[in-house]
Amino acid sequence: MIDNHNEVVLLGAGITGLAAASELGESATVFERSERPGGLVKSHCFNDGYWFDHVLHIFHCNKPDILKKVNEIVGPLLAECPPVAWIETAAGVVRYPFQLNLGSLSTEAKINCVKDFSHAFYQQKDFSGMSYGEYLTNAFGKTMCDLFYYPYNEKLWKLPLDEISTNGQLWNLHRPSFDEILRGLVEPNVLRETYNTNAFYPRPEINAPLRGMEILSQGFSRKVKKLNLSSEIVHVNPRKRTVSYARNAQVNEYRYDRHCLSTIPLPALMHLCEGVPDHLLRDVKKLKWIKVLSIALSIKGTRPVNPGCWRYFTDSEAPFTRLVFMTEFDPNNAPEEGWGLLIEIPLSADYPSALEEPIQEKAIKAIKKAGFVSDDHEIIGIHKWLADPAYVVFTPETRQIIDHCHEYLAQFDITSGGRYGSWEYSSMSRNIEDGFEIGKKLRG
Repeated sequence: MIDNHNEVVLLGAGITGLAAASELGESATVFERSERPGGLVKSHCFNDGYWFDHVLHIFHCNKPDILKKVNEIVGPLLAECPPVAWIETAAGVVRYPFQLNLGSLSTEAKINCVKDFSHAFYQQKDFSGMSYGEYLTNAFGKTMCDLFYYPYNEKLWKLPLDEISTNGQLWNLHRPSFDEILRGLVEPNVLRETYNTNAFYPRPEINAPLRGMEILSQGFSRKVKKLNLSSEIVHVNPRKRTVSYARNAQVNEYRYDRHCLSTIPLPALMHLCEGVPDHLLRDVKKLKWIKVLSIALSIKGTRPVNPGCWRYFTDSEAPFTRLVFMTEFDPNNAPEEGWGLLIEIPLSADYPSALEEPIQEKAIKAIKKAGFVSDDHEIIGIHKWLADPAYVVFTPETRQIIDHCHEYLAQFDITSGGRYGSWEYSSMSRNIEDGFEIGKKLRG
């Protein structure tokens, strides 16, 4: 039985869905399976005042109109937070971006990086058709790849790099000029202009009831007129323009008159839709992704000195790719006598949950070996959660499968958008902007 209907229905109250709904007002109804909005843009508080983002998010924005709009929605809480990140390699600790700060490496590594980059740079190869591994070699040279790009990306993507496509992977990877390489040799470890330099992070008052990036989600959700939480989509009938959702152990049906915007993961949406051709469902099974296990440590004791907002790790013995230091984003993300450390461990999509406990023990051991947690520190809380999917893995066939799915859905006035609806690797700022654009288009 249909209990209600509206012009537009939105599936998922992640940041893209919330941005779109903020534009649509009364004409949109949003369904979200979680008990609170935001998707991955959420915050958690443990052990009396230790705040963690669900996954690392920083709002970087180079478009004044978008920044102004977000500030109007969220309020005057976003503070400038240029990201300081470091990379631990076998030849030294280098500030991110690696290719622009080679002066911190050992003498031998610096020489080999420049020699190999010179060889790659002046060959001026056409990158089209190359795998991700081939692109890295031909863009940066062998030594930079051996020190950072190969070990880090292999640990992150869980696939041989020659099986990964460059499609959708290069937007945040800057190929430097020769002048930039030389400048980074002479003047390393200074702030350099990158895609995320103009960045912001919420910094509310010290006793605020909410901290972290969920401030953005909650700000956007206040602009949404019809938001249904704890409502999981279980079926979509594109021809009848209905969605079925489960809430309080009951399944209800909802009709939309004009359009459906879904931000739930594209593979899940295709399986929820009635009548999808078998060949599309077979293709969807070929899509690949990784999940990320996040481990939050509430640590009592002296905070690390200048650790950076986060650190990348290339060492294969360390299961994590990145450590995130929460008090570098906002000093009040933990009590004065403590600090929070967020550990990010990428896992293949089929990694068994039974093995998560041993990998947690291995991660904590590696952190102590790296020197960030000493005998003077006390870990007073350990919490963990899973982002699944976390990152889309691009193979040569991914783009075609996505296009075919989107073309099929468009026949029924269904848009699949956002990071996982578009099935892409994109930033939070891009997802917010996309939500605004979709909302305006549907409103028109």
